[in-house]
Amino acid sequence: MAGKPKQMSQIKQLIRLYQGGSGIKTIARILGMSKNTVRSNLKKMADGGFNTEELLEQEDPFALVFKGYYRAHI
Repeated sequence: MAGKPKQMSQIKQLIRLYQGGSGIKTIARILGMSKNTVRSNLKKMADGGFNTEELLEQEDPFALVFKGYYRAHI
């Protein structure tokens, strides 16, 4: 579903894979999402000034900072 917030665990996986050197196509295949969705999520994190280390530490699957960001950009 378009615009649906992703679970924090999926965002964490995306970050770890990207930081580990995996390409967008590989990340998309592993996480079961489109390449455009991977690109979009990475761009939103970069444009939003998110600290990836802080995102990786989040426990709440719908962390307010990330959920609020998605709501504001739908």
